[in-house]
Amino acid sequence: MTKYPDPKMAVYFTKMTPSKELSRLAPSLQVAQLISKLAQDETGKRQHYRPIYSLHKWWARRPGTLFRAIILLATHPELRETLLTVNQLGDLEPHSPYFQNHNLSEWVILDPFMGGGTTLVEANRMGARVIGCDLNPVAYWIGRENLKIIDIERLDSYFQQIAATAGEQIKQYYQTQCSECGAVGETLYAFWIRHVPCPHCQQCVLLYKRTLLNEGASRNRPLSHANPATVFCSRCLRLFQWGGDSLAICPQCKHVFDPRQGNYTHGYYHCRCTSEPINLLETIRKGASLSEMLIAIEYWCPTCNTRLYKSPDTVDRERLQQIEQLFHTQESELILPNTQIPLGTSSRRWIQHGYHRYRDLFNKRQLLSLNTLIRAIQQIEDPEYQNCFYTVVSNMLEYNNMMTPYNYPHRKLHHLFNYHALPLTTMPVESNVWGVGEEGAGTFVNCYQRYRKAKLYCQKPFERYKSRAGEVITRYANTEWIGAQLVESFAALMQTERGAMLLCGDSARLTAIPDASIDLVITDPPYYDNVHYSELSNFFYVWLSRLVRDPCFRTELVPTEGEAVVNKGQGKSEKEYLNLLTAVFRECHRVLKEQGQLIFTFHHTNPRAWWTIFCAVRRSGFRIVDFFPVQSEYRVNPHIRNKQALDADLVLMCQKQSQPYMVLSHAPEDALARAQQVVGQYPHSGNRNLLYLHYVGELLRSASCVGEGWEPSQEWFLSALMMFHNMALSEMPQHSSEPLQLALFETQVGYEGKDSNGR
Repeated sequence: MTKYPDPKMAVYFTKMTPSKELSRLAPSLQVAQLISKLAQDETGKRQHYRPIYSLHKWWARRPGTLFRAIILLATHPELRETLLTVNQLGDLEPHSPYFQNHNLSEWVILDPFMGGGTTLVEANRMGARVIGCDLNPVAYWIGRENLKIIDIERLDSYFQQIAATAGEQIKQYYQTQCSECGAVGETLYAFWIRHVPCPHCQQCVLLYKRTLLNEGASRNRPLSHANPATVFCSRCLRLFQWGGDSLAICPQCKHVFDPRQGNYTHGYYHCRCTSEPINLLETIRKGASLSEMLIAIEYWCPTCNTRLYKSPDTVDRERLQQIEQLFHTQESELILPNTQIPLGTSSRRWIQHGYHRYRDLFNKRQLLSLNTLIRAIQQIEDPEYQNCFYTVVSNMLEYNNMMTPYNYPHRKLHHLFNYHALPLTTMPVESNVWGVGEEGAGTFVNCYQRYRKAKLYCQKPFERYKSRAGEVITRYANTEWIGAQLVESFAALMQTERGAMLLCGDSARLTAIPDASIDLVITDPPYYDNVHYSELSNFFYVWLSRLVRDPCFRTELVPTEGEAVVNKGQGKSEKEYLNLLTAVFRECHRVLKEQGQLIFTFHHTNPRAWWTIFCAVRRSGFRIVDFFPVQSEYRVNPHIRNKQALDADLVLMCQKQSQPYMVLSHAPEDALARAQQVVGQYPHSGNRNLLYLHYVGELLRSASCVGEGWEPSQEWFLSALMMFHNMALSEMPQHSSEPLQLALFETQVGYEGKDSNGR
């Protein structure tokens, strides 16, 4: 018999034990595990598994596989145990309902935080009518580009038009002479180092963290004399090869140094005139400015048929001077992001280091090349196809700026937002804006191919999964496809097959949607303080607002007033986050049909974030009636690697408080026992992270499904979590075979009041 701290509550639950139980909404244990496997595979190689989500950058994007599963579970609850099945070999069964074609043409699905558009894409693929809303114009634009229907042949013809004009011009900006054979080569990457004058001796000090340009010519072999790294001398900048088994000796100036060591780290640098480290910010505050110096070029030589490195020669430097002169001659006619960078949590470091306008983040060659592309795109007569290529240009910006870091072991560029933040890079690497064949990351050619593959996927979507032997199996859809008829009113939506209504504005005021008209609300709300969307997306917005003709881009920057995030840099507190999230959920309650569901994913390590999300759900008239965790992050995702971060989402399934619900014991030990009962069935039941998520889910569910005489409080929630963290796995209770769902409580609970306990 389960024990309760309060004897009166034990009597109450005994009296209320039902003769039948409400059906669970969450998938079975096995199905949840299989969803996790699909989601992890997709997250690890999104371009390969679901190319549509590489059309344009968006942050913290949840896997399409997960949202397809959520939609199918919500529309077909009978599939909770059979959505995904395995054969006798343990491989996914290709005839599982998940992989079949589905028709949701009678369903209307809303996403009030559409972000990168995952809910809309997955629902539209199955024929549902969709409504998406987001305060952020960049999110609105991505959603629009995801769903619009285009002709691939026309797209290709316009690309060839751009290649013949802008492409040939940009290639000239990146020409370089091969140092081996003298042939004309094409720059792949230009390596720059930022420098600052020493406040003591006024000598130029290079800010480098290492002098390696790679970690071996071959990316798949360890550093050795047979596979040497290319390094530069920290004194004379001479390039030479290093085997890695001893200190490097410059063949020119004989300087002895360790290429893995630098003179700048954690905001401090060293000058030879003093043994004391010097604070870079203090140097800048005293009037110094950061500058850049080109130290090396990696290029492709068609004659040598290989990638090579060289020090910039006189011709290279003269070419850069000519480009700067051309830039200044044309500057008044160029489209430039002159907008001031607003102060925020992440952007603060840019401003502190002297980068005050978005144009400061690009060098002259990049700005001139981008404008060469823009002029060519403006020659396209069809505005919709212009927008396709403006989206390509926007997507490539995160690779073509002077803050991009470099992946030295793999000899490729990282994008700007590799860690969901705005980095200050002291060794930026400039990519060839147009591209060199198929080489290089984030080039115009590369990003165009991403856009093209995304649209080909829309025409014939597929599912991919791995067998136990590691083989990737592709299963194409026969009748499903992605593409919407964009409409401007709810009435038009209901009259249009595969209709989509996209709104750019505050989701707390969905005046275009009638009461009780939506079947499902499926979303991925902002995660407390994890990602500052407006701060990051301004990087794209300041370009798009100058390129596209859409009223959503009328403001100088992305609107922040109604953004549901905690951002101390913008003065946004936890209370504001709660109020904004509650207002949106309350509006979802208004437009949702009586028996509809609100389903959303959440992912955070801060217990206060979980309590805040619970309060928002409860205050808005919903209750959390079920949940399931999904381990969706790829194991080496840079956003979770080496961090105390959960690598799983909790999918929370909510109903209106007027619906029948199952009363659960709120005692922490009982919530833990329910979690243990489920997780104990996992093959790796020692996964404390997974057990913790089940425990959090059970706490939230029991706090939502309470009987009379008890109110959940933040103190109860935090102390329950503390109990878990203070308990060793060996001390945790073993699960009981006795069912722990205790009582069916049929009631019509009204929503009134907002007390401190989450009401």
